[in-house]
Amino acid sequence: MSQKSDNNLIININVSYILAGILLFVDLGGILLITLTPLVWAFRVGIWALLVWSLYRSLRVHAWRNVPSAIRALEIDNEGMAAVYFAGDTGWRSARITAWFVHPWLTLLSLRVEGRKMPANLAIAVDAVEAEPFRRLRVRLKLRIAVA
Repeated sequence: MSQKSDNNLIININVSYILAGILLFVDLGGILLITLTPLVWAFRVGIWALLVWSLYRSLRVHAWRNVPSAIRALEIDNEGMAAVYFAGDTGWRSARITAWFVHPWLTLLSLRVEGRKMPANLAIAVDAVEAEPFRRLRVRLKLRIAVA
């Protein structure tokens, strides 16, 4: 029997080893491509440095969630309004989901958070959350697509 969807859905997001592997694979692939591309060495080393910094930052924000700007929890009410809890905050901030991608193993969200100029991006892998709340999140997002 399924739960009623009139409850608030709260998802606590933990460390994701699957997402860390994906990010590592993508950035190392970029480093390999730059290595094989005929470029001036100074330019190549600069791009390598940017890719390594990008990998480090992405891992800390999206996979390990150990920086203040990392989203640690997401709450969606029955009307589709959202709230997020940042690792560096003491309370919830209201947000609006502006874009989403739903896959059985990965969900990507773009959020407009109150008090921030830039949108916050959230990647939720299947190993970072409990199974039932993750399934309910995917269902709610798919229903938003059907209604919109």
